[in-house]
Amino acid sequence: MKSITEATQIEHYQELVKEMTQADAHQSYEFSEKWVRQRSWKVVPVEDTCHFAPYEIATLVPVLKDAGYSECVAVATESLDPAPACYRLSISEEDLLNFNKECGPFRYLLMDEDRTWAISCNEWYNLFAGKPELLEAMLGKPISKAREEYLSFATALAKEADEPLLRVAKHYAAL
Repeated sequence: MKSITEATQIEHYQELVKEMTQADAHQSYEFSEKWVRQRSWKVVPVEDTCHFAPYEIATLVPVLKDAGYSECVAVATESLDPAPACYRLSISEEDLLNFNKECGPFRYLLMDEDRTWAISCNEWYNLFAGKPELLEAMLGKPISKAREEYLSFATALAKEADEPLLRVAKHYAAL
């Protein structure tokens, strides 16, 4: 994991993320419906564990490597000055664990250079996004099962029917 320090590169990645996410600064970690629909992506919320649980890393690394990815970028979706706004990560257990350690409390979006997949991490949940086939492989289960698991998690925490975690589950299931 290496921080990206060149201003033009940082601006470039921030612009790419801005195209993919909602314009509202308070929800800049949420995917834009337009972006998702235009690319026929699916988005699945997953319980966050600062950001990736060991079993998620064990699934992600071989799946992404088998799909031909060797690295990705992590772009902050919140202002973190003076902390780095962008990192380059190799698709490896070591770099994802380091990402957890360095960036676990912060909001970041991970993506490949061509934006064929993305994972938006925030303090409550992660949003795994991409074409259904790759997304299911990244999740290690069918999309429907992953959505059921997140809904169960959100329901267990909800005190009211319109809790934010429940709204997220319903919102992305409808896309």
